[in-house]
Amino acid sequence: MPSQDLDIADELTGSRARTQKALGRLVQKGQLTTVRKDLLLLPDATGRVTVGLDQLIDTVAPEPYLITGGRALEHHQLTDQHFFSVPVLVPTRVSPLMYRGERAIFLATSHEHIWGWVDDEHPRYATPERVIVDVVDSPRYSVAFSQAVSALNLAVGRDRELLKRLVEVLGRFGSVAAVRRVGLLVDRLFGADAAAPFRQLIGESRTPVLLRRGGVTHGPVDPTWRVIVNASTDLEERGG
Repeated sequence: MPSQDLDIADELTGSRARTQKALGRLVQKGQLTTVRKDLLLLPDATGRVTVGLDQLIDTVAPEPYLITGGRALEHHQLTDQHFFSVPVLVPTRVSPLMYRGERAIFLATSHEHIWGWVDDEHPRYATPERVIVDVVDSPRYSVAFSQAVSALNLAVGRDRELLKRLVEVLGRFGSVAAVRRVGLLVDRLFGADAAAPFRQLIGESRTPVLLRRGGVTHGPVDPTWRVIVNASTDLEERGG
């Protein structure tokens, strides 16, 4: 990153002018790839550029940040679809990043909402329980509702303890609507006993919420969860 690294390079070349000339020669020879104005890539010792988009995100994203949505589902092998758009939660505005046909979209939000990764792990992906809450609760991560339901089913099938962690995440998430959406899915996929801890968090309001935000506004109302079921929860029905 020139804004951060050129001072060090100047110490080796002797001046900023020599550094700029050296960079120019590398670009002309195809030995330096320009991703954007303030981001350049050097190949490894074999001449290959092996950096992935997630590593570039880790370089340019301000702290704290969180990769979520479909790419996080991929990371945890909870989907077999490849997502070319990568949502990243960040505390300040950051320009989108394009690289090899993929696009990182930085979603500015408060510091308090950026959490849910494994400590000391980089790049910083949302944990399975955090990303499932994200994709079930909001369409802004560009994951189809049927994919979110399938991911939840697969994650719990691999690790039943994930249900406990989901309750903890929802408690911190601070959204009664999210609790209702996830709780209803847990109830229908895994039964009332598995969903019991979620029912304690659904709040007192009687106004129902949409199961799928951004979908149709009508459908049967589940009285227990106070949710308008406007999308299929059946794993065999791939619509949603």
